[in-house]
Amino acid sequence: MSRTPPMADATPSDCERIIIVGAGGFGREVLQWARHAWPSDAHKIAGFLSADPDKLNGHATNLPILGSPEDFVPRPTDGLILGIGIQRVRREVAEQLQARGGRFLTLIDPTAIVADTARVGQGTIVCPYAVVSDAVRLGQFVLVNYHSSLGHDAAAGDFTVLSPYATLGGAARLESDCFLGLHASVSPNCVIAAGSKVAMNSCATVSIANQSLVYGVPGRVVPRLTVSQ
Repeated sequence: MSRTPPMADATPSDCERIIIVGAGGFGREVLQWARHAWPSDAHKIAGFLSADPDKLNGHATNLPILGSPEDFVPRPTDGLILGIGIQRVRREVAEQLQARGGRFLTLIDPTAIVADTARVGQGTIVCPYAVVSDAVRLGQFVLVNYHSSLGHDAAAGDFTVLSPYATLGGAARLESDCFLGLHASVSPNCVIAAGSKVAMNSCATVSIANQSLVYGVPGRVVPRLTVSQ
């Protein structure tokens, strides 16, 4: 399921600086959730990384953009948070920063319900009011957006994104780099193979092959010759 090399664990308490990678709308949301999750370490949040130095203009934050992800070199004591919501960019940017020694933090909002038996990979973000149920397995850099859920024994591979209100049924599995749109759902026991997408308000009721698209209810499955999200 994973192509991403294992990372050394990083926690807010062992970081001198916390930096959000991405300064768009999702990155700004991540700032709020990080402050909520880590009140005693929130003062360590130093700023954002973005290729656009004006990305935060007009938004209510006094934190700076510290550089571009393309050339930023993290310090050994930095902790990074992957605040990029665009599916096709997430892996590329994270792996570039890892190659320069970047350590990524795992962020779980305190309002989320995460079972004691669940396994959450490094760099993953579990947003407010999400549910990660019994024996769920989340890979590295998974994004479980607000009010989304994974039923018992479900799994989500590296760099998978569950949009708000997306639902993964019991024992269903998303392989790496999959995307579930707003209110998308996957039936129990189904496997959504790597790089596939379930469109907004759609339901996948059967297992599908790599790079497929599911749309509608019940879901129709079509191959995707190119990935554009």
